[in-house]
Amino acid sequence: MRLIGMLGDVVKSLFAKSATQNYPYKKKDVPERYHGRLDYDATKCTGCMMCVRDCPTETIKIEIVDRKTKQFFMTYNIGECVYCKQCVYNCRFDALHMTNKMWESASDQRETFQLYFGKQEYIDAFLEKRAAESTPATEG
Repeated sequence: MRLIGMLGDVVKSLFAKSATQNYPYKKKDVPERYHGRLDYDATKCTGCMMCVRDCPTETIKIEIVDRKTKQFFMTYNIGECVYCKQCVYNCRFDALHMTNKMWESASDQRETFQLYFGKQEYIDAFLEKRAAESTPATEG
């Protein structure tokens, strides 16, 4: 009696629609309320550093170019972020927002998770300075 029931299930499953998706070719839409990548508006930032202080994983860093003229840029490591949105809640100047971007974030290189927000000239100068500090001086 059980064997007949099992055979019925097998025949049904042979003709049923597949439950799996053809993933790389057919992607799901991003959920509307998904907490993805952080966005930063440097024009609204005052450099109060509340986002840096309240980030539980210390993934946000505000680099100060000139405090008097309010010139800042932000470094953000999406690979270390836990998407708690604490930085967004504590930003009094509405400079941070969570977006549903980076729905699929996977890489085999650590550098791809490091994001920089702000004026490109400040970011380039920062990266050049860091590269110069990290390369050892050769004696000749």
